[in-house]
Amino acid sequence: MNQPGRPSYKGEGTMGRKLFVLLAVTVLAASIPAESKTRGPSTPQERARALDYIQSLEENPLAKDSLDKRMWLTEWIVRVPDFTVTSCCKDLDSLDKVNDTYSNQLRMQAIYSQAAYILRHPNVKSDAEKQAAGLAGALRAYRAIQKFDPTAQYPVLDNLSSLEKRGKLVQYVEQHRQQLKCMD
Repeated sequence: MNQPGRPSYKGEGTMGRKLFVLLAVTVLAASIPAESKTRGPSTPQERARALDYIQSLEENPLAKDSLDKRMWLTEWIVRVPDFTVTSCCKDLDSLDKVNDTYSNQLRMQAIYSQAAYILRHPNVKSDAEKQAAGLAGALRAYRAIQKFDPTAQYPVLDNLSSLEKRGKLVQYVEQHRQQLKCMD
């Protein structure tokens, strides 16, 4: 989408479509039991690569190599059997209604950032804490996008950011798990 005062990039329109396909594949793959995954556990090198990519996407979600990183992360999360990421926060589905320019990247970032939290804190059992960490990562990416494109405004993310600043993001997820339609 070409907006006044905002540079356009080659392939920008196709990025959203590709990410939508990746999101659909992720949701489909999440419904497959872990036992049916055919590969072995993730390697230390893969986990390090995943953490590096996730941090990079939080800090610079619009970088030229961001699509390649998202594609690798999505495939890796789907295939590795040693941890599971739970998609959550039905509120993020509303992002398209406001502005579909960055909505897919932000939804996927919640999944990637949750994966990073799980990798860094393997003993945490609280699904709400894991999901809140995913949302916090999406909020970091949102703030990075806003530095590049100040017109990127998502009221639901602004509300979640306000909760995060008050230290109430985990509490929000805990209180709204049923309404958010979290998949355990």
